[in-house]
Amino acid sequence: MNDDDTDLRTTGSSNTRHRAPGLVLLGIAALSVAAWGLAGGPDLPSAGDLGWIAVATGLVIGLLLIVTGARSSRRR
Repeated sequence: MNDDDTDLRTTGSSNTRHRAPGLVLLGIAALSVAAWGLAGGPDLPSAGDLGWIAVATGLVIGLLLIVTGARSSRRR
């Protein structure tokens, strides 16, 4: 039986799968929380340290956004 349906699969670079950076970070955070729970839930750092952790996290996220934005603008 001859089927006239077209094959919707594409070839080339558009067929490759890319992971979103946000999903990777979310996965790492989930694994960290799971490890924290398996370790017996150690005490959280003091409030002063949490502020610096928030600043460092914001810095890393900002740098990632700058680097990924610069990389995508060079491709065009």
